Amino acid sequence: MASRLGDTSAKGLRWGAVLLAGLVGCGPTTTKEPATNQEEVRSIEEQSKSLTPPPGCTEITLGELSNGVELTPVRYSQQPTYRGTFTNPAAPTATNLAYLRLDVNTAPGLYDLSVGGGNTFTCDRCVMGYQDSGAPTEKYLVADSGTMLVALKVSPDQTIGALANVVLRESVDAAPLNAPYWGSAVVPGGECKWIRFATWNTVRPGGCDPREGSLTANLPDTTCVPTNYAASDGTLERALGTKTHGQACTTTPAVSEYELDSTDCEQGFTCTDLLSANAQCLKTCDFMAANPGCPTGTVCGVYGLCIEQSVLQPLGFDFDPARIGEQCSVGYAEFCGTEGARGACLDLARTGKGTCYAYERARSNCGPGEELGYMNYGRSGGGYDRTYGFCYHDGR
Repeated sequence: MASRLGDTSAKGLRWGAVLLAGLVGCGPTTTKEPATNQEEVRSIEEQSKSLTPPPGCTEITLGELSNGVELTPVRYSQQPTYRGTFTNPAAPTATNLAYLRLDVNTAPGLYDLSVGGGNTFTCDRCVMGYQDSGAPTEKYLVADSGTMLVALKVSPDQTIGALANVVLRESVDAAPLNAPYWGSAVVPGGECKWIRFATWNTVRPGGCDPREGSLTANLPDTTCVPTNYAASDGTLERALGTKTHGQACTTTPAVSEYELDSTDCEQGFTCTDLLSANAQCLKTCDFMAANPGCPTGTVCGVYGLCIEQSVLQPLGFDFDPARIGEQCSVGYAEFCGTEGARGACLDLARTGKGTCYAYERARSNCGPGEELGYMNYGRSGGGYDRTYGFCYHDGR
């Protein structure tokens, strides 16, 4: 089962893996950010100043968090996952890793972290960590209470928020123990850590959301260029020309962090060599839209780019004519269905022929008894991209 494109080129790459649960600040050229509920953040911070750690808990300090494209190597998880570190005064030189996971559909608002019971399988918004990561004394920590404020959301991977009064308790892996989401359980009498107040900001200069209907998907004289396979995270570039699909193009790098890269492509087209030997203008698209809007003769493919099916197939991306819910003629193919109703052929029953499962981005879109499986695409430097997902009955 397969994977294709790396960071710079799709040509000549080998199959990767499909992981299934059950199987294994900006200048005038950028968008003005919406208000970030600053008063609410200040209120939560002021309230936290009078708090004291729960009995037996040690206060820790959360460091800066980064999202998928900011990490080295790039790592886009199946749901938005921010990674960083925390400082433990009791062991200031130890390596302590922090993780914050959201659902793609998480909206700005105030959330109670006790929802989910400190279980990494049931929480839609999770705070986790590894104390003494990689050492024999490593301990897994999971938040079972606290407050999370999502103050601003540019894209699922680009948000601004705050945490307050978060209690992280020593935990162990617990059922279910199958990909993509494992459960966890608190260790009675185990170690306890506490975060009084912390903020995070994973919004990058020129950040945007390529998905249809977002505020930044179709700004005048710009293109929101997807940075991940499922086109749910992106970066703006200035579209200064009139060139359209298939025409040779050039990109001019920004001269400072307060400006955007620019191209001689028309608005809605990006200059890329991901799918060709030389850079060309390709229309950006959202494969989840009812009408992705691709030029005639092209399909909405990986990285949210309109491209001819005949170009993708030699790169190893397989297509099957089955519609959503129908049996495929093969065991596995990245694309089945039709434009606006795309899925993947997956042989979860091990019959030799797959079923066309509709693509989904959010775990919360799955129904009762369903789980979000994902495709795993390798990226250069050892990174990965798991943003192409699908709902399936997990048998529990």
